[in-house]
Amino acid sequence: MLEKLAAAVQVPDIRKRLQYVLLMFAVYVLALHVPAAGVDQTAIAGHLNGVFGLVDVFSGGALKKFSVIAMGIMPYINASIIMQLLTVAIPQLQALQKEGESGRKQISKYTRYATIGLAFVQAFGLYQVFSHPSATGPAAIQPNVVNMLTVMITLVAGTMFLLWLGEQITEKGIGNGISQIIFVGIMVSIPQQISRTAQEVAAGAISPFGVIAVLLLFLASIVGIIYMTQGVRKIPVRHVRRIVGSGNNRQMTQEGTSYLPLKVNTAGVIPIIFAMSIQLFPATFAQFFRPGQSAFGDFVQRATLWLQPGESITASLIFAALVLFFTYFYTAIQYDTTDISDNLKKYGSFIPGIRPGKPTAEYLDKVLTRITLAGALFLASVALIQYWAPKMTGVTTVSLVGGTSLLIVVGVALETMQAIEAQMAMRNYEGFIKKPGSGAAPAGGTVGGSGLARAGAR
Repeated sequence: MLEKLAAAVQVPDIRKRLQYVLLMFAVYVLALHVPAAGVDQTAIAGHLNGVFGLVDVFSGGALKKFSVIAMGIMPYINASIIMQLLTVAIPQLQALQKEGESGRKQISKYTRYATIGLAFVQAFGLYQVFSHPSATGPAAIQPNVVNMLTVMITLVAGTMFLLWLGEQITEKGIGNGISQIIFVGIMVSIPQQISRTAQEVAAGAISPFGVIAVLLLFLASIVGIIYMTQGVRKIPVRHVRRIVGSGNNRQMTQEGTSYLPLKVNTAGVIPIIFAMSIQLFPATFAQFFRPGQSAFGDFVQRATLWLQPGESITASLIFAALVLFFTYFYTAIQYDTTDISDNLKKYGSFIPGIRPGKPTAEYLDKVLTRITLAGALFLASVALIQYWAPKMTGVTTVSLVGGTSLLIVVGVALETMQAIEAQMAMRNYEGFIKKPGSGAAPAGGTVGGSGLARAGAR
């Protein structure tokens, strides 16, 4: 990886794109330290539990500081997930998706509108929570109309600014800008966590052996995530020779063999986000009740503790079952085996030994069900590590051990490296095209069999 990065930096255009990405990261960190108006910063910490702790992790500690980007990019993530689900359920959106680039732009426009709506709802929810006293301290926001409007407009503007920032990175940088905004939001808090861990070890509050155990878990999780993220089941596909076009434009396609890649972990991190949202909902709901005020409030408080995955084996099993369910659910949305089978039949392709049509769909569904089980069990295991690792090692100052954060960080790093490799490969292939009237390739290119061999190896 380091060799590829070093080679990429030597290319002026790629170096310029990488510098732009780093500049946008610096803008994000700057915005992280701009506080929102009308908020008591000292009273924020008492409210950061349940789902708000998760938002704080994704925003790089912005919620703990209650900065102008306190909500991070979470409203856009939620809006994107909702639009994906609606695309499956609503025929009009399905038709838009099949229209190509114009349809995707329209769906993207709807997603932005949904992001604004969800951002206002989430901002109002944060105002409601932070304008009431917490269990450990006073209210962080004085409840009045002016503060409510100020906080809501500021937070929504901060989210849309991050969305714009991500789109700029996608256009002028390298890789998916939205993913990289989430990546830097998680990584920006790592130096502080390492510093706190070192202080705790020096003070004797944390055992050095616990830190070593956390480091081993961290490395093992990274290896496992890379292995499962890159893992695919290759289904061989045979392409028959056929005539396409009409009139003088008729051509015969060549016969050949390729493969259909089915990813082991198709759903990515989304099943964990769904499971955490459902299991942490009682914790969010419980913030509107105070212990001892009513029998129902006491019941909600007890249910909140009982459903925390790190509090009991039963809660962990419930959480794992939710992850398995949402993994299969989201994989079924992503892969329509009937549609894949119809497309193979339409283009004269088939899986050797399997009849086209319904038998092909059933075969793909059978294979997908088996490999998804492995992916779902892995996701559940990684998700539970973040709850049980602090209890087993005694280290509570590090959040990037297993769980959603590590899956996102590793996934974005792999995706960005693939984007850099694609940029490098594109420039190498450009070198094979000779300038008109000249016998040499453009500067930096390679010509001949050895250049083709090296490009093919990439």
